[in-house]
Amino acid sequence: MKYSAIILAAGSGLRTGLNTNKILIQINGRCVVDYSLKFFQDDPNCGEVILVVSKRDFEALQEKYESTSTKVIIGGVHRQDSVYNALKIAVFDYVMVHDGARPFVLKDNIDLIFDNLEEFPSITLGVKVKETVQEVRGDRVVRTLDRNSLILTQTPQGFKKDILIKAHQLAFDDTYFGTDDTVLVERYLGIMAFVIKGDYRNVKLTTLDDINLLEVILK
Repeated sequence: MKYSAIILAAGSGLRTGLNTNKILIQINGRCVVDYSLKFFQDDPNCGEVILVVSKRDFEALQEKYESTSTKVIIGGVHRQDSVYNALKIAVFDYVMVHDGARPFVLKDNIDLIFDNLEEFPSITLGVKVKETVQEVRGDRVVRTLDRNSLILTQTPQGFKKDILIKAHQLAFDDTYFGTDDTVLVERYLGIMAFVIKGDYRNVKLTTLDDINLLEVILK
């Protein structure tokens, strides 16, 4: 049994305040996306790595990784489009979808997802919420949520490929765009994601402050 790793790297990096794709930012001498690529390239259970990039970055990244086993393809307008483009060429029955902007991934996490893929068709990493979470309307708190029942969802997320493809097709027919792939599988197929404990260091690079934090984590 093998799986296909889909690494999403087609973002623009607008929220970081930089005029470049955030996955190309150098942290401790390496591009952000290189950290994720190495994790999956070194995993013996990973049969292929598909890197999904923007049209703007395609030529440069295809040239950079042409000597490796990584397949570089062009993504779409939305994250969902990019995942679906990769699903259409993935050759294995199981896939892991990962945000290329999350450079810290533990092999133990990947192994746990892999070990459970035959039993659970939708798996996500998640960590418990530490802070109090409140719902607001305008400038007033209207409800305090029970943080004991909340998690922060992380990637990679694992799926049976045919299940995820079906969920994507139904979402496109419905012109619905979810925040991640487990949302689609839950909404259209009624399959709730199995949660595996993640790691708080699995930070997604979103703002400039995250760069400083990741410099420390990745050391």
